[in-house]
Amino acid sequence: MKKLDKVENELKKTKQKTISLTDPESRWMMNKKNRIELSYNMQLTVDYDSGIILANTVTQEPTDHYQLIPQIEQTIETIGPLPDDITLSVNNGYYTKTNLQYLEDNELDGYIPNRKQVYEYKKHYINKKPYSKHNFKYNHQNDHYICPNNEILKYKKTYQYNNINMHQYYTNKCLNCLNQLECTGKNRIKIITDYGNVLTKRMALKMETEKGKIEFAKRKMTVEWPFGNIKENLKYIEYLTRGEKQTQTENNLISISHNIKRINKLKQNKFNTNNQQNT
Repeated sequence: MKKLDKVENELKKTKQKTISLTDPESRWMMNKKNRIELSYNMQLTVDYDSGIILANTVTQEPTDHYQLIPQIEQTIETIGPLPDDITLSVNNGYYTKTNLQYLEDNELDGYIPNRKQVYEYKKHYINKKPYSKHNFKYNHQNDHYICPNNEILKYKKTYQYNNINMHQYYTNKCLNCLNQLECTGKNRIKIITDYGNVLTKRMALKMETEKGKIEFAKRKMTVEWPFGNIKENLKYIEYLTRGEKQTQTENNLISISHNIKRINKLKQNKFNTNNQQNT
C-alpha cells in the first residue's frame, strides 16, 4: 500500500500520463538516440581549464530551462564567490528570459546561443531550408531583418500574446519575389515574428561576436567530453539505483571518479613538464 501511495503521489506531481512502478520518481525523456525512455536529467558544470566537475545534479525535469540558476549556486557553494573575470558558456536548452535576467542581475558574463544561432553553428539547416526564419539575419542597429535575397523586412507592429510583446517584421516586396513560392507560398508575404526583448537581443548580439563564438566552441570541449568520459571510459551508460535521492548519490560518486582521474592526470602532466624543464 505504501508503494501504491508513492506511485499515486508521483503521478499527481507530474504532467505526464504514466510513470514507472519500479522507479516512480523517474520521468519520460527524449535521449540522445531520439528515444523516449524513463530517465533522470543529469546536469554538469565543468571548469574549462582543468576539466573538473564543479557541480552536478539529477533532476526530474525533462528540459534544462530551470537548471542554470541551481547549477551556478551549487558551483558557488563548491568553490566560493565566482571570480570577476569568469565566463559562463551554456547551451541553448538554458535559453530563457529568467536565466538571462539572472545573469544580468548578478553581473555574470554568460554566453547562451538562441535556437537560430545554434542552427547557424551546425551549418546543416541552412542548406536544407534556405528560406527558413533561421536564415533571416537580424540587424540590431536598425531593428530590421534581412532575407536571404538581401531584402529588408522592417518593423511593422507589436501585439501581445500571453503577456509577451510580439514584434512583427515584413515587406510587400515578397509579392514580386522570384522565390516567393519556395519561401512563403503563393500570393503571401514572409512575416518574421520576434518575441525578443532587450535582454534576448543583447545576448544574440553578444553571441555573434568573435568572443561569443569562441565561448560557444569552448562549451563543447568542456562539458561534452566529461559526458563522453563517464559513458565510454567509466562505462556508466545508465544509473544502477532507483529514486531521485539514491540516483543523486550515485551521480556524486560518478563525478568524484571523474575528478580523481582528472586530478591525477593534471598532476602527471605537471610532473612530466617539471622533469623536462629540469633536464
